Amino acid sequence: MTSPLRKNLLAVSMALVTAGAGLAVAEPAVADTGTITNRTTGKCIGAAGGATANGTAVDLYGCVGSTTQQWTLSADGTIKTGGKCLDVAGAATGNGAKVQLYDCNGTNAQKWYFTSAYDLINVNADKCLDLTGNTTADFTKVQLWTCTGAANQKWAAPGGLPSSPGSATGATYYVDPANGSAGNPGTAAAPWRTLQEVFASGRTFGSGDVIYLRSGNHGSPVITGGVASGTRTIRVEPGQTPRMKTLRFSSGATRWTVDGVLVSPQEADNTYTTGNLVQFDAGASNNVLRNSQVRAASDASADTWSNGDWVSRSGTAILVVGSNNQLLNNQIRNVRNGVMLERTSTAGAGATGAVVRGNSVNHFWEDAYRCKVSGCLLEYNSAVNSYAVVPPGTENDPPHRDMFQSYRGDGSFTPVTDVVLRGNVFISRLGTRYSRIPFQYNGKYTIQGIGAFDGPYRNWTIENNVVQVEVGIAMGLYGMNDSRIVNNTVVPRYPATSSEIRLTNQKDGTPSNNNIIRNNLARTFNTGAATNSQNSNNITVGTNYSAFFVDHPGGNLHLRQGAPAINAGTTANAPALDADQKTRTTPYDVGAYEF
Repeated sequence: MTSPLRKNLLAVSMALVTAGAGLAVAEPAVADTGTITNRTTGKCIGAAGGATANGTAVDLYGCVGSTTQQWTLSADGTIKTGGKCLDVAGAATGNGAKVQLYDCNGTNAQKWYFTSAYDLINVNADKCLDLTGNTTADFTKVQLWTCTGAANQKWAAPGGLPSSPGSATGATYYVDPANGSAGNPGTAAAPWRTLQEVFASGRTFGSGDVIYLRSGNHGSPVITGGVASGTRTIRVEPGQTPRMKTLRFSSGATRWTVDGVLVSPQEADNTYTTGNLVQFDAGASNNVLRNSQVRAASDASADTWSNGDWVSRSGTAILVVGSNNQLLNNQIRNVRNGVMLERTSTAGAGATGAVVRGNSVNHFWEDAYRCKVSGCLLEYNSAVNSYAVVPPGTENDPPHRDMFQSYRGDGSFTPVTDVVLRGNVFISRLGTRYSRIPFQYNGKYTIQGIGAFDGPYRNWTIENNVVQVEVGIAMGLYGMNDSRIVNNTVVPRYPATSSEIRLTNQKDGTPSNNNIIRNNLARTFNTGAATNSQNSNNITVGTNYSAFFVDHPGGNLHLRQGAPAINAGTTANAPALDADQKTRTTPYDVGAYEF
């Protein structure tokens, strides 16, 4: 889809950047604090305007000794000022990506290293910190850009010059299903055959190693092995189109990054599975899947499927059970479920610490996203086009479908806490649809929005989300406590008329308690059952959608000029950025988008 609702996600760069390869890495010392200066001008980078709010830009200015021009470099690769980390907005990897301050979250979008060539490189994007427009004037914002060696990308670390070079970069290997052999050394001229064979052979890899994949079917690789620090990378060789049937990170697989692959059983070997296409086992931790495509089949194939085909040919795209794994900027299509973050026990162990950012789920028939564990972060994702697939035998009780769902299970689980849902866009129908499968079952739409159904839940942040579905429970929070529900836009998908933000009791009758509900824009609110709530600056839209939105029937819920929500919000407990990651200006607007 090309709607502006998620244009920042759909423009994900798939380029494979190799700039800086071969340079020695100079690791910063623990708690090394001082200025970061451009080597040509001697000017400092710092937080724009001396602010430290999330989303604050970073710019160049003469060194004035301010606290927000003081940066602390840590051994984990983070660079901090004012208690916030130097961060790439939305974990973007393309040229021009915004660099900002943001709460530290442990992701590679906040990890940096200096090279002996004085480049400051973001680990996630493999691109240089760059002065916008190749200028060095005061107030010039910094961004990410492919490393060019130009003066606007050269920096001096705190304390002076970069520290002495560390170990050399790791080895580079190649895998080629058409021309390789399991007995080869894995060089460009003599590659291995398939990634499945490589890991099945028991080969091990060190920190910094890179495995390049060439065109062909790489089977069903099971990634193994861990390192204590650094990372190993599996990526597509430029110009190649490798395919996998499935992909699994086994227990003990740690610090692997898989970048830009296609996982599709139908496109790999013309088979199907109702299982998991990508799986992170319990014990697989600190891994990253990014910029990849995960689908049961191609769009051309899925467009021919009837109800029975969807049931027998599609399963879950990504199942995560291991801890501290990241899913960044992946495109998921033609599946039963999108991203499932699951527990391993009633004690709550499982996919804790998961980061799910910038992903899209399109054409699915059960849940787009699910989190049943504490400490998961889901932000700036999208989901569209939920179909009413009904498995045989469930005609009288069809599947319960949600854009996002959390539930604890049998009541014995510990509470689900510290979850962040931020800037997600969930629309039941939008853009191109498949012709042989309906959106309705027995004349009714069946997809709900954000649901947390059997608390207690505690310390959630639910902000800047856009929910447009036909079922009335567009945001249903049962047993939510000590949480913020702020700046969300929740209205029905045309032509439905019912949609609400519901904050109510958990299943045993205990009321939701001590929540902040502000700056929300919704068709209706049903929050009266909650106790000790702080309610303010919420607007009930009713059915007057044309007064508020650019194109409500078309799914564009940005505010139109003159909308009553403009300047009607409060800054109290509100996010500094909107759903498009645009900085809000005082007085804030109500809803997910700032005008």
